[in-house]
Amino acid sequence: MPIGRKLRRISSRPGAESMAAYAAGARTVAAVRAAGRLAVAWISIPILLLALAGCSGTPVQTESMDYKARVQTQAEGAVRVSAVALSPAESLARFGVPLAKQHIQPVWLEIASEEETELFLMLLSVDREYFTPSEVAWQFKGKDGMRFDDMVSALVDRHVPIAIAPHSTVSGYVFTNLDPGAKVFAVDLFGPGIVRSFEFAQLVPGMESDFSRVDFDRLHAGGTAKDLDLDGLRAYLQQLPCCVLGGDQKTPGDPLNLVIVGDGSTVLAAMVRRGWDLTETIRGATKWRTAISSAFGSKYRTSPVSPLYLFDRPQDVALQKARGTVDERNHLRLWRAPVTLDGQMVWVGQVSRDIGVKFSRKTLVTHKVDPVIDEARLYLTLDMANSQSLQTLGYVEGVGHSGRDAPRRNYTDDPYYTDGLRAVLIFGADRYSLEELEFLPWEWPTGPIAGTSPAVRP
Repeated sequence: MPIGRKLRRISSRPGAESMAAYAAGARTVAAVRAAGRLAVAWISIPILLLALAGCSGTPVQTESMDYKARVQTQAEGAVRVSAVALSPAESLARFGVPLAKQHIQPVWLEIASEEETELFLMLLSVDREYFTPSEVAWQFKGKDGMRFDDMVSALVDRHVPIAIAPHSTVSGYVFTNLDPGAKVFAVDLFGPGIVRSFEFAQLVPGMESDFSRVDFDRLHAGGTAKDLDLDGLRAYLQQLPCCVLGGDQKTPGDPLNLVIVGDGSTVLAAMVRRGWDLTETIRGATKWRTAISSAFGSKYRTSPVSPLYLFDRPQDVALQKARGTVDERNHLRLWRAPVTLDGQMVWVGQVSRDIGVKFSRKTLVTHKVDPVIDEARLYLTLDMANSQSLQTLGYVEGVGHSGRDAPRRNYTDDPYYTDGLRAVLIFGADRYSLEELEFLPWEWPTGPIAGTSPAVRP
């Protein structure tokens, strides 16, 4: 029984404000902002919406409330762990209160141990800043007749036990911070002389992302992807076009400066672990949230990116790491290439950093791209090295050098300069320290910030 329904039955406080009214009211609460910024905001919102109006929308997918059908299970030694992160709709159906509106995401765990010694769950491995049952209850105290003490008791009863006795199975929830679209978390167990570690990477339903409209099973199906060795991959990457194409599918856009090799789930797990978010598709609701984020300075982690084109199609996957608002973010687009490296998927893409917004003749309002575009490539490379999933790093020619004295321009007329290299990031299935990172004997960037000078061969 959802907690909200259970507490309505046992509550002795008639006349309490209903949760429906509370939720409706919460949606209408306006943030207090300085008058000057508020005036700019009301000018900016219609402009931003007008700029986005020409983008096609995609309907939001429906989802099942049976979240346990998505459970992933792993085993190590005599321990088996099953886990699933709930979507906002699933947590509402399960708990009867809108946990996601308070940025809370339950993760359900089942831990079965046949070890001979007692184990303990390291809660910090699931989320270093997890919420306690009392913190969750406090967010909804007095709402819809809910008594705080009753809700604390109900949530404590549903929390996963921390101690796991020998030859026993426990289950329950950990209340984590909300991660829309994708969730990566660990489950570490320890006891006297024993440690068991598990990592889960899961897609969370309820968010329409670029990749959800791509049928990857049919893409390059039937052995149409050509398998290459390292020399063949290098030659293939060098002959690719310099840049993606803009929205008109004719004008060169941002430089094609990124190559990722690896299984899609491994790459996504590394990205999400380092704080990157999948982006939503462009539709009415996401247009509005983007406008509000830009105008009022609110955070929108999964804001959409505009479509750019390669291989005669828009990006297959887009991810971003935003600062406080959508105006400032690192973002990348990836396309599955029609080649593999020794059987591993090859993804070609572009990464750049947005540093603000500006007016544009082509799109009315757009992001201002950092002209030192190789810095975004550098950031991603360092970030993935820190993820400990990066096994091999190299650089290959193909973009072409452009200096500060004669920069190129992208689709929205932003100037940029580059050393002309593409970063090649090869991911592995294990964990790799910086000492274990391998380097390809290809080209190498130079300059005070990678890419501000022509490349050299090592």
